[in-house]
Amino acid sequence: MNAYTVSRLALDAGVSVHIVRDYLLRGLLRPVACTPGGYGLFDEAALQRLCFVRAAFEAGIGLDALARLCRALDAADGDQAASQLAMLRQFVERRRDALADLDVQLASLPTEPAPHVESL
Repeated sequence: MNAYTVSRLALDAGVSVHIVRDYLLRGLLRPVACTPGGYGLFDEAALQRLCFVRAAFEAGIGLDALARLCRALDAADGDQAASQLAMLRQFVERRRDALADLDVQLASLPTEPAPHVESL
């Protein structure tokens, strides 16, 4: 098993240590083991989850919704996890539609500056 400390997990995911610690407090991540000194150790699955959570967060999914999903996944509650995933997929679909509409609007914007009218 590749064991990651908080700092190594943060480094490999490209985030700050503060983000990893915040995610730990929110229940988005959890260590798989602890050192004799009490430091959490994480595995490859934790790194993958951290990368997923960051991507989802940057796409606009809130940390509360992600925490509900992670708790359901960690509890191996298939029904609850499926429900949370369905809600997140609906959010992604709505976001995709909104971005497509925005793209159409951006494409229709004029690229030439408006003519300057001199005042008298």
